[in-house]
Amino acid sequence: MKVKLDTKKFYPGYPVFIVSYYGKDGQPKLSTLSSSFSIGNVFAMGMHANSYLSSCIKHKKGLCINFLTRNYLRAIERAGLVSNFDCETKTADTELTFSNNETTNSPYINEASVVLACETKDEITLRDEGLKVVLADIQERLCEEKLIVDGHFKYEELDLPLLEADSSGIFYRFMNKELQKGGSFFK
Repeated sequence: MKVKLDTKKFYPGYPVFIVSYYGKDGQPKLSTLSSSFSIGNVFAMGMHANSYLSSCIKHKKGLCINFLTRNYLRAIERAGLVSNFDCETKTADTELTFSNNETTNSPYINEASVVLACETKDEITLRDEGLKVVLADIQERLCEEKLIVDGHFKYEELDLPLLEADSSGIFYRFMNKELQKGGSFFK
């Protein structure tokens, strides 16, 4: 039997990531998001339509999607809970460091395990909800060297926090090293 889940929002477990981009002042800026999916070379992410990130990516198409480990949750939360509109030191306060991705001319976070360097291509604004979905083309994928062994990505070594939330609160779930190859359950 199913019962109604009475909540205004529900996130069953999405990877938390930081979007890095150059702000209106030309300096690296950060915004934390979790509502996303990727298919092929397209990355889709949801955000508030009136956010600082939303206003910046209209003018500068390059951005990086940075996946960090649970060790960086303080920086992840700072990048998400403090507004770029209200705090000029938000990015510096995370103590993260940056390099420039030459393909997209956008900053990426050196401490990130995986980086998707993207160029925004399209957006869909949901005016009634005040939300926006941005579609970006993945131009380049970067990862820590230790995550590649014999030319293969070591998925069991990836340690990304997952966001779970509803109207009552936000929670983090953590990945473990258990790994099962796709297609092994259906024989």
